[in-house]
Amino acid sequence: MKPRRRRKRWKLVLAYLALVMLSLMLGGMTFVGVLYYQVAQMMPSVEVLENYKPREASYIYSADGVLLAQIAEEYREPVALSAIPKHLINATIAKEDRRFWSHHGVDWRGVARAAWVNLTEGEIQQGGSTLTQQLARNAFLTQRRTFSRKLQEIILAQELERRLSKERILELYLNQVYYGNGAYGVKAAAQVYFNKPLDQLTLAECALLAALPQRPSGYEPFGNPDEAIRQRNLVLDLMAREGYITPAQRDAAKQEPLRLAKRRPHMRWIAPYAVMDALRQLEELYGRELLLQGNLRVYTTLHSGMQRVAEQVLERGIRAFEAQGVNQGAIVLIDLRTGGIRAMVGGRNFSQSQYNAITQGRRQPGSAFKPFVYATAFELGKLTPTSTLLDAPLSLPSGVPGRPWRPQNADGRFRGRVSVTRALASSINLPAVRAAMLVGADTIVQFAHERFGFESPLDPVLPIALGASAVKPIEMAEAFTVFATHGNRIKPFLIRRVVDRDGVVLLDQKAEVLENVLSEQSARWIDEILRVAVVNGTGRAASRIPNARGKTGTTSDYRDAWFIGYTDRYLAVVWVASAHYDERSHRWEYRPMKRVFGGTVCARIWADLMDEVLKIDAQLEKWRTTKAAPEQPETSVPSSANPTQVTPPSEAHAPSVPATGEEATGAGQMPPATRADAQLASPDTPPPISPPAPSGAGVKAEPATTGAPRPSAPPPLPPPKQPETVTVAICVDTGQRATDYCPEVVRRTFVKGTEPKQFCKKHRLR
Repeated sequence: MKPRRRRKRWKLVLAYLALVMLSLMLGGMTFVGVLYYQVAQMMPSVEVLENYKPREASYIYSADGVLLAQIAEEYREPVALSAIPKHLINATIAKEDRRFWSHHGVDWRGVARAAWVNLTEGEIQQGGSTLTQQLARNAFLTQRRTFSRKLQEIILAQELERRLSKERILELYLNQVYYGNGAYGVKAAAQVYFNKPLDQLTLAECALLAALPQRPSGYEPFGNPDEAIRQRNLVLDLMAREGYITPAQRDAAKQEPLRLAKRRPHMRWIAPYAVMDALRQLEELYGRELLLQGNLRVYTTLHSGMQRVAEQVLERGIRAFEAQGVNQGAIVLIDLRTGGIRAMVGGRNFSQSQYNAITQGRRQPGSAFKPFVYATAFELGKLTPTSTLLDAPLSLPSGVPGRPWRPQNADGRFRGRVSVTRALASSINLPAVRAAMLVGADTIVQFAHERFGFESPLDPVLPIALGASAVKPIEMAEAFTVFATHGNRIKPFLIRRVVDRDGVVLLDQKAEVLENVLSEQSARWIDEILRVAVVNGTGRAASRIPNARGKTGTTSDYRDAWFIGYTDRYLAVVWVASAHYDERSHRWEYRPMKRVFGGTVCARIWADLMDEVLKIDAQLEKWRTTKAAPEQPETSVPSSANPTQVTPPSEAHAPSVPATGEEATGAGQMPPATRADAQLASPDTPPPISPPAPSGAGVKAEPATTGAPRPSAPPPLPPPKQPETVTVAICVDTGQRATDYCPEVVRRTFVKGTEPKQFCKKHRLR
């Protein structure tokens, strides 16, 4: 009985052990299966693998096709494998993956060797990753060292080998890998370290580049030349061992000294203030990651020729009045037919200050604010252009006991009763204060915000009539469009179109027009008075410009001077000041200038600008009317009581002004692969237009007289088109716009404007 009982007990133990082993096996298989499923869920889609393109910079263009800026947090220039030197290819294989041509994505012998070395050394000395695994990790995965990430890397490497040729994998790797100092890819590395094209690299230079990806910061030759040479020589030894070079070639290359570039190449931005403003808008729309790595093509409304003359006339004007303390200024130019910003100069020197006075700065507008006071009175029926107001001393409560507010005129004179037309055209202060008293300061503030589009905080006190509350120049530009269009307000815009790396249109923007914010009669009255101000008033320095209207502005202490003027087609704001940087407070301060008036300084700069802009515009019109190819009619901003939506014309039909000097090289040159992208709608690129010669300054201002009639309104818009559609990439998991990290992507077509705007945040680089 005992032996039988003992056998039975052993059978029971063995059964339990078998059950435990089976449970462990099933648990392990389940764990591996779940892990594999989780890893597979994070895998890029088949389409992404087969059509993978290395990340490139985003490019910002002017409306006439000039490259303004290349934007990236990394310096990358993709190149075909056929253009990469054989020595560099062989050096990379010898250093990183000697069995690249024979394995299927994973070198198991290399993995075993690396594991043994790491085990014997007691620390991680080798990784054992193939070039394919490195490509999978760099292009699609994170850099975190986890088991699931390693498993994902192995699976993805094998999938890449199954779907792509060895040559394609090698090309992608050499364009993707990081070489240090911001250089991604071999072409960028050759420029950064040697300032050479790829075909001029020597054997020694190829070996040095091949050594860098393992430790870009530790081996980089600028900061650690001795270690860089040692690593270069190790690569040369490996190349000789693998038979890629002869011992004689190896020894000769080892004797070659380092000949490094003096500095990393720097690309100069054109219109830097406008570029920075566009970047801020793009980051708000799409986030920093997509902007810096999404290979976007951004088409702005800027015209390179108009931008250049704006920079030139501002600099010339500042220099002409430097003796009176003027050392800073800004200009914004807006096309009234489209609402597009054609030029933006946010300051005198971008390298000294990146602060954009047009869109970021708030300054007191002085008398340039008066048209909004009178427009409010017109709209409420309190005044008309022929109404009279008393120009006599005033003493008003200031809020400080014993210190009343006594506004003064700039010339210290009092004229008795004057018409509203004369008061505004000659910029007389006391009638403006009395007009503000008629309607109330709080009503003026309400109109300024609701009718004229000001977003800056405005104090509802009577000094607002003289421009005491600070506003942005771009707000002044938008507000004056109400008068230029006879009652409609145009919101100026800078970014016309954004296209992603796959050609999907992310943004197709048009000017927003708010209709009938002011009655046509009130707007026309102000418009006619602003014409008087230019013909015979404080803005006479701008009178040589046909059909010019405008208003000067000067603060009481001469810290700010303005001119906001417009023609039938263009509106521009000019502002100057005396800016000084305080080293102790690390802030800019604005000091009084020496009797600098908007009419004597800013109006002259404005007239010089318009001289050049109108000449360029005339050349554009001449090209449009003489070119053989048919052209879609240009739409215009409505100026009647029955306005319609503005649709900017195709920017492809705008001829470019050739760059000169520094602008003819560097950032002014468009990459061949992207030149076609800049022509948005048509290959009919017009011939270059030379910038016109600068013109002279204006003349001294005189008192105002009477108005002049407004020319006829622009032609009506064409009939509406059928709804446009856009095709966008959608993440299957979230239904939002897909990024490069979404595992499954489909393309769907939407009516333009109804497509999803938010990008997927679930799948992203972490």
